[in-house]
Amino acid sequence: MKTFSNILQLWRFYWRTEKKLYLRLFFMFWAIFLVKIAVIDFIYMHADSEIYGWTHNTLHTYICMGGILITVSRLFDAIHQKQRAIDFLSLPASNGEKFFSRYLLGIMGVPLLVNLGLLAAACVVTLVLNTIDALLSHQPSGWETIFNYYYDPYSWVGFRDVIKGYYPVSTFLVVTIWNYIVLLAFISFFIWFGIAFRKAGWVYAFIAIFASAALLVFFLEVTGTGNQPTPRIAIYIFKYSSIFFTILFTNLAYHSFCRAQIVNRKFFTL
Repeated sequence: MKTFSNILQLWRFYWRTEKKLYLRLFFMFWAIFLVKIAVIDFIYMHADSEIYGWTHNTLHTYICMGGILITVSRLFDAIHQKQRAIDFLSLPASNGEKFFSRYLLGIMGVPLLVNLGLLAAACVVTLVLNTIDALLSHQPSGWETIFNYYYDPYSWVGFRDVIKGYYPVSTFLVVTIWNYIVLLAFISFFIWFGIAFRKAGWVYAFIAIFASAALLVFFLEVTGTGNQPTPRIAIYIFKYSSIFFTILFTNLAYHSFCRAQIVNRKFFTL
């Protein structure tokens, strides 16, 4: 109970000292998603459905996942700056409480911030379109059209698909939970690199991911399995291994955090 109370106190401290950062992040995500919705609608009006579908999925995935991963990699920037490190490390809480208070912001706070930005952008678009319909004496489409512009960043089965009856609620929940578990592995990886590297940890994290993907593609080409359908067992291994990698990267991040010093001249801290 005391640990939970200390984490709440730390969150209050973060809000008092960093609320401008969180508000800037929210409005940044909101503006990016607003532009994305406008671009997607333009493509929808001037391109065929295949190009529209590919562009929509690509843009949405890159913007949401890239924004989340870059943001979480910078949650521990304070330990790389002398005065901020002194203020942060001198807080009346254990290393575990300080680490997990930030870690929880990464796995819950940042994804929530992204979802709020998505929802706010969808609300603005829906309000504008309903207002235009009313001014032109057309029948406003109503607020249910908000789901035409809100895209769930954690699942290829979205709210609108469930509402329209394309998929049952159970499918939506299962897909969302598993996608979020996979996302947790990437979040933990980027948090670790953000702590381990003094500057631009997210850059090295992306390099490591792209290098690993390139090695995997090379291996598949050499073995001649690149063009074969992915076995179902491989999908299950990928999903369940995400749980292992989440635990591994979280432990590595905590270890690097505990070894961080107020004055750290090292390029990399393991």
